[in-house]
Amino acid sequence: MAEAIATKKRNFYKSLDAFNNPNPSSTSVATEPATKRPRRNLSAASAASRLTTATANHPATPAKPNQSPKPPPAFSPWSQDTFLARLRTFSRVSLWHPKPQSISEVKWAKRGWSCVDVNTVACKGCCGKRVVVSLDFAKTESVNRGEDVEGDGDNGEAQENSEQDEDELEAALALKYQALIVDGHSDSCPWRRTGCPDDIYRLQVIRAASWQLELRRRYQSLHQISDAIREVTLRGSSQDKQSLIPIDQLLADLPADVLGPPGEEQPAPEDSLKALEIAMHGWKGSEDSGNELLHCDACFQRVGLWMYQPGYKPARSSSDDEDQTAIVDLVELHREHCPWRNPDNQCALGTLKGLNACQVLQTCVSAFVKDERRRDERQRKSVHQPETTEDEQEAESSPPSPAPSRDEIEKQDKERESRLKRLKSLFTIKRKSTVVAPPNPKPSIVGKRPATRG
Repeated sequence: MAEAIATKKRNFYKSLDAFNNPNPSSTSVATEPATKRPRRNLSAASAASRLTTATANHPATPAKPNQSPKPPPAFSPWSQDTFLARLRTFSRVSLWHPKPQSISEVKWAKRGWSCVDVNTVACKGCCGKRVVVSLDFAKTESVNRGEDVEGDGDNGEAQENSEQDEDELEAALALKYQALIVDGHSDSCPWRRTGCPDDIYRLQVIRAASWQLELRRRYQSLHQISDAIREVTLRGSSQDKQSLIPIDQLLADLPADVLGPPGEEQPAPEDSLKALEIAMHGWKGSEDSGNELLHCDACFQRVGLWMYQPGYKPARSSSDDEDQTAIVDLVELHREHCPWRNPDNQCALGTLKGLNACQVLQTCVSAFVKDERRRDERQRKSVHQPETTEDEQEAESSPPSPAPSRDEIEKQDKERESRLKRLKSLFTIKRKSTVVAPPNPKPSIVGKRPATRG
């Protein structure tokens, strides 16, 4: 029994010393053999004194006011912010080269992968596995095969065979990497079992509380580069539905507080019209080293506006390309997987199914403007025409009746009195009189004579 108590004491002080001295190299008690440890009195006063000493040696550090927030968890398939953070690592062209749709950057980001090197993805924060996604050596092998066949003299057939081999190898590699999107994780990694849902890339452009705030931010950021967008030629999404309202009409009918504070000075109408059209297609305005840019927060695409100015002439261009480079296509400039361009990644539901985010936003804003028009019309009518009841409206519509004569008045009075009498008779309760019977007399005693004294 004494040995068991001593062992518990040693384990207690060993854990306490390890807690006070996290560095094992500087802890002499942790490396001390258990048999050489002196016995100590495990009293409350001793434990309290040791805890007081530990607190004095390692005081609690107060939280800094400017301390960075806690990083998000490594495994959060439900979070769109962490998904976009992983997808942003693929936005650099020097690191990630275009891949087939089956192994695009969206597929890797949905399974927890981030781009860490040239065509290299890694599971950061969970299993730490790395996968090199490269299709270049397949092309090199096919070219080498073509060069070997070219020595036979049949150049056309060799080139056709090399292109066919290249396509087959690329398709086979795409299938291999498609399996590695899931199998590349370790067996214990949670990303191997579960990935992000299919609608994780959907942009919230339906609820008015969401699209109004984001539209205002994009619209106000574009006013900072109004000089750069003043001369460019824009091309927006096609408005196939007749229910959509043109951009110029939207700018006129939108409430002032939707696009900015009511008292804020508004720019020129032409600049406001272009800024609203660009903002409706998901673009923000920014400056980088004195250059005006358009950038998208969903696909992280950046567009330099200096290339679309009327006086800009590219170094290498033909006469046919000059007209194309002068037009800013607000939809096609997004990346192929961007929800502002790709309806499959937007995953719209109901009547909006099959529309990209640009078309969904235009539909929602048009419906909002129509509701505001109806509300204004109702308020305008209520101000100019006072409200009247139904009885007043019937009285106004019916012609005035002539005044009744004396005989008619007396007849109406008699009818009214007779109706009142009938009503009184209905509420009058007649009670029947009840006869009260006399109390029963006391029964007489027959055959019993009073006792006599003799």
